[in-house]
Amino acid sequence: MKYQKIAIFGLLGLLLATTMPVAALAHVNLDIDEKNFAPAVSSWVEYGNVDVLSDGRVRITQDGTQTGHLYTDVSIPNSDDYITFISYTRAENPYPNFSNGVENISGLPYLYAYFLDKDGKIVEYISESSMRQSADRGKTWQVTYGTVDVPSTAKSLRLFLKQATYSGVTPDGRAAAFYKPGLYFVDSTLEASKIVNAYSDELSEVKNNFDSNFPNTSSATSYSIGTILKCPGESEIYSVTSATTIKLFPNEQTFYAWGHSFAEVKTISCDRLDDYTVSGTWTYERADYLVKFHGQSGVYTLDNDKYLRLIPDEYTARQMYGTHWTRLINEYPVSEMNDYLYGVPHRSLR
Repeated sequence: MKYQKIAIFGLLGLLLATTMPVAALAHVNLDIDEKNFAPAVSSWVEYGNVDVLSDGRVRITQDGTQTGHLYTDVSIPNSDDYITFISYTRAENPYPNFSNGVENISGLPYLYAYFLDKDGKIVEYISESSMRQSADRGKTWQVTYGTVDVPSTAKSLRLFLKQATYSGVTPDGRAAAFYKPGLYFVDSTLEASKIVNAYSDELSEVKNNFDSNFPNTSSATSYSIGTILKCPGESEIYSVTSATTIKLFPNEQTFYAWGHSFAEVKTISCDRLDDYTVSGTWTYERADYLVKFHGQSGVYTLDNDKYLRLIPDEYTARQMYGTHWTRLINEYPVSEMNDYLYGVPHRSLR
């Protein structure tokens, strides 16, 4: 059975009559916050170039081959008939229209979702042009939303915050912003309208707080992705994973397994390190075989299917892999040596 979309899909780019400036706020308080089923955006899964700022804004960037986006899963209550997926959105710099007059959607933020059944299979996609920010409103905050009926077999939703593009458009680093994404389960389209109105009532406050500047990253962003950081007196070592996030190396072996050496570590103040959010912990996998190349004496472990680490001597090899360690060796042509990266050699256990 096909489920009919409700005609309430739309975009609101309306300014309220009140234009009195307000002081900068960490967030906008909606009286419907307690009904929002979407988790805090800081807990959404991040992919690609994503910055979740401390004030609740999200900035995603299309850069090179990676398109940033976020997603989260939400279970569906049994008693509601409709969902409203909504957010404040803003484009950093909308692309001009194509020469043939067709709107160029590239660079515009949009909402996307799909329903899942009890087995995790997709029941229905929620993808409407009205869930994408309107290009003709320019670089200003808008309320972007959609309301649909819930399929009877749906048990959960996967929500996405994404940036639109056309096939063949080269990503050039333009970004899209989101603020206070919400998911609301409602019994009627009238109740859905009240949700949209609540967001619209706060739109001028969002504009006053954030319209003067596009989401900026914190002062910690002077360090490029991949920079290794620690602070004085602390043993924890991190790798910068985005403009506002770092990831912990849980131990020395994991640190080495990603091809790093302690010569790379940059020490910064603990206050500055605290500007970052710890987004997770690095893990690693080591192959259950050893690598050697024809005519070469070196024997290596293979970490993360990419980094070779030299075992310095036979004694260390026996300590690591037992008496029959040579049975684990796979030998490859010398021509394949450049297919790998080389990490710090293992420390001798003599």
